[in-house]
Amino acid sequence: MGTASDPSHVNTRRRLLLAAAPLAASAFSGGARAAAAGTDYPTRQLTLVCPFPAGGSADTVSRLAAHALAAELGQSVVVENKAGAGGNIAADYVARAPADGYTLLVAGQAILAINKPLYRKLPYDAEKQFRFVSMIASMPNVLVINPKTVPVAGIKEFVAYVKAHPGDVSYGSNGVGSLSHLTTEMLAKAGGMKFLHVPYKGSAPLMVDLVAGRLGFCFTGSALAAQMVKEGSVKALAVTTSERIRALADVPTLVESGFPELNAPSWFSIVAPSGVKPEVFARLSKAMARVTVSPDYIAALDKAASIVEPMDPAAGEARLKRERAFWTEAVTMTGATAHD
Repeated sequence: MGTASDPSHVNTRRRLLLAAAPLAASAFSGGARAAAAGTDYPTRQLTLVCPFPAGGSADTVSRLAAHALAAELGQSVVVENKAGAGGNIAADYVARAPADGYTLLVAGQAILAINKPLYRKLPYDAEKQFRFVSMIASMPNVLVINPKTVPVAGIKEFVAYVKAHPGDVSYGSNGVGSLSHLTTEMLAKAGGMKFLHVPYKGSAPLMVDLVAGRLGFCFTGSALAAQMVKEGSVKALAVTTSERIRALADVPTLVESGFPELNAPSWFSIVAPSGVKPEVFARLSKAMARVTVSPDYIAALDKAASIVEPMDPAAGEARLKRERAFWTEAVTMTGATAHD
């Protein structure tokens, strides 16, 4: 077993943190619009709260979005990482923040769709306390293995290997009830497999242990997975979308591999406290609408093995309604629970 002082551990963590830096250095157009739209907002720095640690896919796309939004608004936008409790720490923080448009939240399935049926009690109500501003990225989760720990070449061999070692193959997740946890348990149920679950606070520390051989596999976002596969640290076996992605073109989907229920891409959005003034909310949503069609932003996401689906607030709320129904069923099906 390695320790935090092992050189390999330190070097891997350093690479992960460097990979989380913004992937596009060029400035995004639109800074001159900062004084427009009939409001003087914003007049100071904004904070974009990310519910996962630096070094993971959520952090990567958060920093790309912050960089682009800053150019549109003419004010700096900093990313603040508040990890833990499946996103609840970050969500509660933003829900309690002044509803002035200066503190925003990066939120995906966990905060907006999974946590309500998962936890007996939450310190916030996502449906009542947050308003959807914009989608910022969508990506498949990727099933990646340490081939030294799980010596297989493809998904069919993986299934056979796990069935031959029931309960012995360990996997990491971003926490009980997280998207990575539920996706793995859905795979286990569909394939008649049994795994050993090891929860983490985010994908960056999880990947450190996977590379070190302390875990067998995990599901992680394609932004991080593509980088680690390129480095040769892990091997990708499958993706959780209906179609293959360009960044991992030779990696099959779980759908084509016989698991149709595993069409479950990961996505991240920006939400604001529901009490934000209409004119401030309109300023934010219009700025993000420009960001999500910007060629520079789209190109930066492509480098992070991600895409963006431009979505106005009304379409976003409709999407959230469908996601809540899907993940409530998934939580019920897997029997996942989390203690408050």
